[in-house]
Amino acid sequence: MRIVIQDSAGKAYLNGQAWTAEADQAQEFETVAQAETYCREQNVRQAMIVLKFSDATREDIRYPIGPRDALLVSRPPTTKIRSLA
Repeated sequence: MRIVIQDSAGKAYLNGQAWTAEADQAQEFETVAQAETYCREQNVRQAMIVLKFSDATREDIRYPIGPRDALLVSRPPTTKIRSLA
């Protein structure tokens, strides 16, 4: 398993210096907490911490960095929103 940081809008990965489309070039972190601390210290706001598994059958797990990205993972995709009227 690898822990990396991904831009939530462009889907690029942070390689320590810039953003890259290649996940295998992404900077790795030892823990989710370490990745989150890095984002706070470097003022990275709109990103996701991604746990990438070496087993291709398992889906990545994503954690939001900022409150705007929390909406990306707060609601299951099958939830239907109904009008109150």
